[in-house]
Amino acid sequence: MQFKNLRTAAALACGGGMIAVALTGCNADGKASVASGSSGKMSSSANSAGDQKAAANTSHGDTPSCMGSELNAELQLQDPGLNDLGSETAAEKAIATLILTNRSSETCYLPAGWTPLGKGGRNNYTAIPATQMNYPGAGTTITLRPGRSAFAGTKWHTTKGCPGGTTDGLGVAWHSTWIPLTYHGLDDGYQPPICDSLVLGTLQPTMNGVNFT
Repeated sequence: MQFKNLRTAAALACGGGMIAVALTGCNADGKASVASGSSGKMSSSANSAGDQKAAANTSHGDTPSCMGSELNAELQLQDPGLNDLGSETAAEKAIATLILTNRSSETCYLPAGWTPLGKGGRNNYTAIPATQMNYPGAGTTITLRPGRSAFAGTKWHTTKGCPGGTTDGLGVAWHSTWIPLTYHGLDDGYQPPICDSLVLGTLQPTMNGVNFT
């Protein structure tokens, strides 16, 4: 069927102008990024698209990769007080959980890696530069049944040196399109603006340990 062909055509590759979840650490613009820190690694686009597709297909049989139209994306700000941050540090550092939920009636899978974020809204998204880290560990391929979610930690600096930071028009890069991202602040409505730099953790099947400290 045409729908299944579209799934296959949405190859998990960085070349050919497609935007993809970073199987090999590719950003939304197709460029590799370098992760820092003891849990980070240098991302590489050396693997061919054919190798990536073969790995995905042999691992999952008839289970298709999740399409953007099947996913709901949310960013949930975490209370800095829960991470024992000092008041000054808390005012300059934001920690949030990225949540991708299968809103369809079919089971699909997410490839191991990261989910690049962008700003601008509608058809005018621009990728936000990000450092990709193997946090809380290496990414894993995740099978999502209907209604189930995957999680990733994010963090960024805010307030100082962040003029023009954004809280609206956010999105998640997915294959050749973007998924609109709903940004949930704290109970008092506070939403620290996202500056021009992010740190992204790997997608994980549970929320345990994904949040940066």
